[in-house]
Amino acid sequence: MANLSGLNLITNVTKMTMEGATRNVPREVSFIIAIIINGISCPFTVLLNVLVIMAVKRRPRLQSNTNILLACLAVTDALTGLVVQPSFIIAKSFYFLNGTHSEVLGACHAVFIRSLSVCSALQLMLVTCERLIAIKFTMYYPYIVTKRNIKVAVIAVWAFTFISEVVRFISNAVEERMHNLLVSLVGIFCVLFIASSYIILYLETRRHVMNITAQQLPQEEVQRFAKESKALKTTVIVVSALALSFLPITLTMLLWTTSMKKIIDIEVTLILFPVLRTCVMLNSLLNPLIYCLRQKEMRKCVLRVPCQAVEPAPMN
Repeated sequence: MANLSGLNLITNVTKMTMEGATRNVPREVSFIIAIIINGISCPFTVLLNVLVIMAVKRRPRLQSNTNILLACLAVTDALTGLVVQPSFIIAKSFYFLNGTHSEVLGACHAVFIRSLSVCSALQLMLVTCERLIAIKFTMYYPYIVTKRNIKVAVIAVWAFTFISEVVRFISNAVEERMHNLLVSLVGIFCVLFIASSYIILYLETRRHVMNITAQQLPQEEVQRFAKESKALKTTVIVVSALALSFLPITLTMLLWTTSMKKIIDIEVTLILFPVLRTCVMLNSLLNPLIYCLRQKEMRKCVLRVPCQAVEPAPMN
């Protein structure tokens, strides 16, 4: 998950429009669909991400720097299934029972999805940075990307997220606008950094492939590059899945906030909103599936594939 200013905007739009609103059948159908999808996917999101974390922690072969960062991202995804999706389900269920939206439940859900999305966006930036150093600055990689530095970077991300939410909570209206602007700038920086990094990585990968084709490089170097490329492809797929998850809600908010409001009015936006936000939250379920598809060792550990039984040694 990763948060954009559109999430804050559509939350405010929902709160303003729902006050005193009468029941709307298409909107309730959208709520029901979103509740069912989140209710089914929520336990699997928690379970699969917890299994990924346990696999990386228990298997030394999986404890590469990339996998450690992906396991840290899995913590955020597990929390999405643990607090974001349940708070969404409870808030929408409250609407059915009472006919109105609870500001407290809505605010809790907004805080959860906003903070965890910012955190996951920054962690994706760390994953991309690790791949950039590994392929572009290979000689310096062992000195820059260490277990200690990874720990410090991840703690800094969580600290920034926590402090950001605390500042937003205690700030007044003017300070809150400044805070939203800062968070938006951080989000834009993350997007630009990730996009430019993958352009550099694409060009660098092509150069490596040309060198391997034109020269007889040592087999060890070829194997190392193949391993780094596979890890790079995994991170590219994770980022692409994130982009696809956010594409529907981003396009909808762009249409609504620009001069194209005639194409999609506020009522249509509110009907689409639960399903669009569900697409964002489902990204946390896609990530562990991607890890398992891309890594055989991860798949074996997560899916508990039994190893071949070893016959006991005969007793003397």
